Amino acid sequence: MEDDKPRRVTLKEFEKKTPGRYMNPCEIESRASLKCLEINEYKKPLCKEYFDAYIQCKKLWMEERKAARFK
Repeated sequence: MEDDKPRRVTLKEFEKKTPGRYMNPCEIESRASLKCLEINEYKKPLCKEYFDAYIQCKKLWMEERKAARFK
């Protein structure tokens, strides 16, 4: 049984995952942005900071994956 608490997925874990298994390396930011939307009655401008954090996480994750491919 998998823990419901969000955590960081490492690049090593991501690369070794089985095909078809979904892993979100930015799950913490994703859940925070969804929780913000829920609390604020889906008024997106009130959650901009959370969306920005999610976008930044995704950018960093993609940069890390690209760098790992060229090592």
